[in-house]
Amino acid sequence: MLDERSEVETLRDIYYLTDGAASNWRKLLTLGGCLDQQLKRKLLWVWPTSNDLNNFNQILTTKGIQSILSVGCGSGLLEWLISATGGQKISMYGLEVDRNWWQSKYSVRSFIPLNYVEDAEEVNPHFLNCCCNDSSPSALLFCYFNNRRAFLDYLRIFQGRWLIIIGPQPALGIHTDPNPLQPQLPVNKWSLRERLNWTDRNIVAFYERIV
Repeated sequence: MLDERSEVETLRDIYYLTDGAASNWRKLLTLGGCLDQQLKRKLLWVWPTSNDLNNFNQILTTKGIQSILSVGCGSGLLEWLISATGGQKISMYGLEVDRNWWQSKYSVRSFIPLNYVEDAEEVNPHFLNCCCNDSSPSALLFCYFNNRRAFLDYLRIFQGRWLIIIGPQPALGIHTDPNPLQPQLPVNKWSLRERLNWTDRNIVAFYERIV
């Protein structure tokens, strides 16, 4: 387990590798592979490989997905990696609750533009557009999400075409809701179009709206 000082230094390296002209996603992935498991989980639930990310971006290109709103994105480091490996062609936006925590000195800083839900009553199609620089997101992303009610609320107001769910393989015994392969979506409204098997037995599922 890393002590407090080494954790601070590691975060400093990560901030440097994600900052403007100095950014280097390849070195960041290499660094991630060397981190203590506890810190890795603090930053990301899943650390994809370069092949994982390239395959993900290839699907985004094929499907014409140009902007993604990631719900419950945490620091947004995964989303930054996706965008960086894709040559910054994808616009990534994040959505979180608890503004006070994410803007506090104790939180890992955000790596993508981060929006906040202040009141559940304000969540509507216009709000989602405001989160994405006043444009409708092409896709909603849920990574290791675990709130069924909130998931259905976002799905109900989402007007885009694509839904991306990242989570563990069933054999791992880790509960997420939605589950990438059994998300219990509204009947006859969504269809599984693509599935990726990521490192450490993680699954990425792409669903397309069919009505």
